[in-house]
Amino acid sequence: MEAHEARELIEEAIEETEARHEAAEVAEKKAEKGFRERVSVLVGVFAVLLAVVHTLSASAQRDSLLKSIEASDTYAWMQAKEVRETVLIAAGNAPALDHEVRAGFMAQAVKLRQGDGKGHSINQLQEKGGELRAESIAKAHAAEGYELGETLLQVAIVLLSIALVAQSERIVKGACAMAGLGVLLALLNLVGLQLP
Repeated sequence: MEAHEARELIEEAIEETEARHEAAEVAEKKAEKGFRERVSVLVGVFAVLLAVVHTLSASAQRDSLLKSIEASDTYAWMQAKEVRETVLIAAGNAPALDHEVRAGFMAQAVKLRQGDGKGHSINQLQEKGGELRAESIAKAHAAEGYELGETLLQVAIVLLSIALVAQSERIVKGACAMAGLGVLLALLNLVGLQLP
């Protein structure tokens, strides 16, 4: 083999090697770009899910507060009726009053405790107040569940940011699992199942 043929073979080998390196770099850049695009889309999806779960959490907190206020108002109304009942019973037991007047006071006192069609008796108000208090507590527990879901989604978004820097598919999978758990908690709360 002559020198110029050897040189041509060496130059061809160098060109082929450089072409393979360039193709590998292009493929690597394409893969990196695809990874970044997928992670960016996941960040957007998780951010939307976080906004939805946050809205559910805020709604549950507001509902809990409103039910608590309504229960408090109902109990206050019930207590006012109990005071009135006590006054009527005391008046009904006053010996200085006419028997018919005392009987009228006692009848009014009994009427305050008996059920009425509007749900305004002492017993009905007590029952309604208890129901409202239970609803308030249930909404507060739901808000806690939503907040846990929010936290998991926030951590998942942070993990995706780390995955972008580290170019780690494992971190992306961990973030997806964490986000999935956060969404699952929110869905469980939405259908009425709550953490103990």
